[in-house]
Amino acid sequence: MEIKIPVTRKFKIRKSRRPLLEAQTKTITKTGKASMNVLMICQNFYPEIGSAANRMKNIFKRMEQRGSDVHVLTSEPLYPTAELYTDAMFWDEPTLDAAHVTRIQPRDVRATTNLWKRLHLFIEQFFLAVKEVRQDPKQYEYIYATTPSIFMGLVGVVAKHVKQAPLILDVRDLWPESLVGVGITKSRLLLKPLYWLEKWMYHQADQIVINSEGFRSYIEQKGIDASRIHYIPNSIEENEWLIKRRHVSEQVRVVYTGNIGLAQDVFLLLDVAERLMVDRNIEFHVVGYGYHKEKFEKLIAERKLTNIHFMNAMPRWDALKQLAKSDIAFATLVESTAFDTVTPGKIIDYMAMGCAIVGAVSGHAAKVIEASGAGVVSRDRSRDEIVRQIRHLANNPEERALMGRSGVSYVQTHFDWEQNEERLFEAIRQTCQQTVEVKG
Repeated sequence: MEIKIPVTRKFKIRKSRRPLLEAQTKTITKTGKASMNVLMICQNFYPEIGSAANRMKNIFKRMEQRGSDVHVLTSEPLYPTAELYTDAMFWDEPTLDAAHVTRIQPRDVRATTNLWKRLHLFIEQFFLAVKEVRQDPKQYEYIYATTPSIFMGLVGVVAKHVKQAPLILDVRDLWPESLVGVGITKSRLLLKPLYWLEKWMYHQADQIVINSEGFRSYIEQKGIDASRIHYIPNSIEENEWLIKRRHVSEQVRVVYTGNIGLAQDVFLLLDVAERLMVDRNIEFHVVGYGYHKEKFEKLIAERKLTNIHFMNAMPRWDALKQLAKSDIAFATLVESTAFDTVTPGKIIDYMAMGCAIVGAVSGHAAKVIEASGAGVVSRDRSRDEIVRQIRHLANNPEERALMGRSGVSYVQTHFDWEQNEERLFEAIRQTCQQTVEVKG
């Protein structure tokens, strides 16, 4: 599978960030001669922002560090928009620029809530990826594929049979369950075959990796034995602990970072900010992108919310630095049982950077915030309650600091890659051992 450099990528002229990052990031060095050929299949990968691409990048690095030769089959960078990656600042890891990456290029890459257009994109990506798998002459010791969407996971199933190699399926979202959660569709005519494909895909996988414990019971109910399910959460890299908290103003900074999309009720934050306009010591900072970004910015202007400062999408390192100089971080998911199993990656980032968290969430996300002692939660997304919580934390710096320390400690114990990577390689060992036993 040859490396394909996207011919459509045209860089804006700007100062490079690479010397800074090269000084802060460990260079990837293999532990010896590559012992295994691995095919990684994913919809999101470097240089895309967001927890999905960051997770796959981290898994890729750890496989390479353990001596594997990893080939990545992914899409041209599209999330949240393809245009974002015409800026060279997002291509900030030279070691990954030179990696074995094949990028499929679908024709229509526009974000849309139209169900059929989204399905058309996913299906096109599926067939383009399957074509690459069939044309690839290499053989692999195992396949590592991830959802969402379900179609990239199904490419992994195809690769398993074409390459006669075992499949590790990384489930980082319950799809199509999330389609129902964001209100895209409730059509049984469409959902019934998708749920069947989901169940079949789980049974085709030799081992299953989940990034939230909330997924375990759901997958077990599909008839999957618990011994085949491995919990490997999104985690913080060693070099990211180098980012230190710093106080930048007398005002209390409330921050939101990440997707302004269908699964996040970020418009709730506008109502909260409007009610806190009278609190001159509180300011809001949003680092956002996604489907509702333009609408969100328009409403800030229309409602004259001068206490909200909006920043465009930026590389992960810069976004973490924004967290490190903030006091309170806001987390939100739309109210749906489909998201009660999810642990958003931003919550882990918030805790790692020492922010006190105010969460408009329920289910597993709420449990993590409360168990860590890193913040407070409004399960019913009450605007009055959230206003009270932010105002209280703004006026009690010692309580904020205690929550921040508790969050950092919790991440160091539960969400650190240097510890959690062993779970990854245990799943790989079981997969390879299972293959040896079958062949024997």
